[in-house]
Amino acid sequence: MPEYLITVAGEIPLRSKRTRPKFYRRLIDNIRDMAERSNARVLNSRIIEAKIWLTTDRDILTGLSRVFGIHRAGVVITYNFRDLDDLAEWVFKNTKSSIEGKKFAVRVKRSGKHTFTSLDVARRIGELLKPYSSGVDLENPEVLVELEVRGLTAYLYTSTVSGPGGLPIGVEGKALVLFSGGFDSPVAAWFIAKRGVEVDFLHYYLGSTLSSYYAFTVAKKLASEWLYGYRPSFILVDFTDVISEITRRVEWSYRQVVLRALMYIIADKIAEKLNYNAIVTGESLGQASSQTLKNLSAIEKAVKLKTSILRPLLGLDKEEIIDISRRIGLYEYSSKVFEACAIAPTRVVTAANPEEITRYINSVDLSLIEKSINSLRIYDVLSTSPDDIVSASGIEIDFIPENAVLVDVRSNRSPPIPNSIALRDIDLEKFKDKTLVLICETGNVSYIMAKELREMGYRAFSLKGGVKTCLRNK
Repeated sequence: MPEYLITVAGEIPLRSKRTRPKFYRRLIDNIRDMAERSNARVLNSRIIEAKIWLTTDRDILTGLSRVFGIHRAGVVITYNFRDLDDLAEWVFKNTKSSIEGKKFAVRVKRSGKHTFTSLDVARRIGELLKPYSSGVDLENPEVLVELEVRGLTAYLYTSTVSGPGGLPIGVEGKALVLFSGGFDSPVAAWFIAKRGVEVDFLHYYLGSTLSSYYAFTVAKKLASEWLYGYRPSFILVDFTDVISEITRRVEWSYRQVVLRALMYIIADKIAEKLNYNAIVTGESLGQASSQTLKNLSAIEKAVKLKTSILRPLLGLDKEEIIDISRRIGLYEYSSKVFEACAIAPTRVVTAANPEEITRYINSVDLSLIEKSINSLRIYDVLSTSPDDIVSASGIEIDFIPENAVLVDVRSNRSPPIPNSIALRDIDLEKFKDKTLVLICETGNVSYIMAKELREMGYRAFSLKGGVKTCLRNK
């Protein structure tokens, strides 16, 4: 059974005596959740001063490197020693083979009352190991012998990883992230989660099933690998009617600003309804025309939100955000998401007037805002498939989901569609749990057939544009 010694983030031990136990308990609970998601179990745990010792039934070291609140974690072997000679001999026996013919160094940390110092321990172990090595190198050793002595128990590290630091998720409330799935919003969510906040994802459906599909895959990747201790939610809201209203009512230069303002308003109402403590955005100051300081200030003055807005990326540029996205493993996923809300990509006002924003908001049919809020659907990110998100967007889609079964419903299958099955040849009962994408010449016949299959309980879609769209995607 693997044993681990975990060094918690430095700010946790500095909490008050009343608060500190709550942080440790939450961190252990989050570690337990991470282990269970990895098909492992935490068998035992205890707090040793500013560290956590625990055992599991299988290796979880990689997972520990992604639990917020952990500074460092290592696999250890433990030993209850009698005296310095006994301790040094035990370390020698367990490390001799690893340092043979190599440069090494010994580093010791010690707490408790002893007749020896940390330096005494390191020196004695070094004396025993040196004859079997190629020498000592304290600056750049090939092998590092690392030991912690706590009272009469020694912990010898066999491998270590660095953790992300921060606070355990769940100690600082919960927040709703405006989530497109591109580079900015997932990184913003990661930073807020790092500060101990449970983050859920609010995604506006803007008319593209492809965009929503990939946004959910990003949320799932982030939740699966970083968000432990709770079940993250993906909240899907249909925003298409609001966009249409904006294009009808709002002058070109103000469309992006009003779009952002209405997204705030709807998020604020949802946050109040579902008891979120804050709204999080991926806005970076000046990154886009609608994100100038004057515009962000004008929007907040105009909408007068009840919920606080957090902008963790405000001072970062795009390159920094993308570098972080790569580091946390989201880049390949976010790079598939395209910008779907640029309804006025040029000539955007950079110093909006709050009164003008208010005037445009008041011109919008408020029933459409309520309709958008009422369209809200909540999904458990960990147990939901991206195909389920696509299903919520309607029968017609503009792309082919991964692992979908292509069904050619044309009577004349020319030109041929690669990797497709003719409708007459398919045994539908064998595809009850599959995603079916029906394809015809124009998308009209496939729409009718997909609708019929939906009524029969199948996850069926019609490809918008028909065979031309399919061959173009191929």
